[in-house]
Amino acid sequence: MIIYLDLVFLYNFLIDWMLLWSVAYLLKLRPRWYRLSLGAGVGAFYTLFLFLPPLSIFYTFSSKLVLACLMVLSVFGYQRLRVFLIRLLLFYLVSFVLGGGLFGIRYLLESESEILSGIIITHSGGMGGSITWSFLLVGFPFLWFLSGKGLKEIRHKEKKYSYSGEIEAIIGETKISCMGLLDTGNQLYEPITRIPVVIMEVDLFREILPEQLYHVIKEQKDVSSDLSFMQVDELWLGRIRIIPYRSVSRGMDLLIALRPDVVMVRMPEGTFETKRILIGLNALQLSSEGDYRAIIHPDIVQESALSIDSKQSMGKEAI
Repeated sequence: MIIYLDLVFLYNFLIDWMLLWSVAYLLKLRPRWYRLSLGAGVGAFYTLFLFLPPLSIFYTFSSKLVLACLMVLSVFGYQRLRVFLIRLLLFYLVSFVLGGGLFGIRYLLESESEILSGIIITHSGGMGGSITWSFLLVGFPFLWFLSGKGLKEIRHKEKKYSYSGEIEAIIGETKISCMGLLDTGNQLYEPITRIPVVIMEVDLFREILPEQLYHVIKEQKDVSSDLSFMQVDELWLGRIRIIPYRSVSRGMDLLIALRPDVVMVRMPEGTFETKRILIGLNALQLSSEGDYRAIIHPDIVQESALSIDSKQSMGKEAI
């Protein structure tokens, strides 16, 4: 069996470099390329201990833990203990996920191999077989690309959920709640009173809406040509609003909205409440993945925050 240490070093250097880069990406940090190379070099050099009998005594759990600490310190430096531990734990998490993917791809591609102390040893002649170089030149960049796409998707999800919150609408004695997405670009208002409008899926109100009103919205009928849905009792008649708006697909259109008693939005920043709001009823599902069922108007958060600030300032003046 012939072992090419240069290929072993190159394998581990590239893999460690990708793992450290992935950690930096998740942490939204931009370390210098030479610091990434230094950290990857430390990890790759440690792999060679297995093939040097005098140094094999360092191939232990505690030594590997020290190695991970050195790699993280080489790339990110040290600020505080808590920050360092978070980076170390994230490095292990990324290593388990991406390292497992690399191991799986290598295992599928190589037909003759064995595992020695966690390192894949392949049986091939010369300076490595076609599978070896295919993995280095094609497989690794491809997996790096896929991992980058996956990490971007994670960051996108995190960013989206940072603008998400639970919205609860109270109409009479009924409470209707769902997850909503705060849309800072939402500028939909009732044109006369300038009351902001949130958008919610009509299916959330299926149990309480009058049957005819529900079907007009659900079937997306032309409201301007048929106002028969307005033949409801006075309780609902006082809550219904018709709001003109412009859509990309249909141009100028009319949106049926309801006036709730109160709407509350619970977000990481706190709970916001308002009575000056309308709920536009949307016939279609707002999120294809079902992550949210409402579009929250930014005025709910802004006006509530201003109201809270004014109350606090008045309290301070009174003191």
